Amino acid sequence: MATENGPVVTRSAADFRMMRETLGLAQAWVARTVGVTTLTVVHWEDPREFALPRREAWDLVEGMWAEADRRATAFVDMASKATALALDNGIEPEPVMLSYWRDPKDHRIVHRDEDVIIAGFHLSSGGMMRLENAACRMAVDRLHTLGVPLTVMYAEVEA
Repeated sequence: MATENGPVVTRSAADFRMMRETLGLAQAWVARTVGVTTLTVVHWEDPREFALPRREAWDLVEGMWAEADRRATAFVDMASKATALALDNGIEPEPVMLSYWRDPKDHRIVHRDEDVIIAGFHLSSGGMMRLENAACRMAVDRLHTLGVPLTVMYAEVEA
């Protein structure tokens, strides 16, 4: 089955696990979010089990993947243009700085009023932190491939 939101064409147990792990989502977090037990998610990912993830779980993971990809793409486009502009003007580009979140508490302080719904699920600050960190990892990989100088810093939270 083709999907339009994720990186995979099939929906196997391995596909689900790869996407979940790449997004930095714990099995327990996925289980709580979609309303199943952690053991259920473990079974979904076990190649010896014949219990594939339910549609809601796929929608959540693929929706988060699509949003992380959208954010990473926007950042890479901006960073690539800024780097090209510097080089066109004979200036050595400064490294692009990306923020990475340490924990949900820091994210909650900065994004108090942010209300994001992915595939019908309201993402908590912890879920948004995971999504933003996944977007950062995607952007780092793409920028590195493009040869754009970069550095990753922990997001600073004002006390």
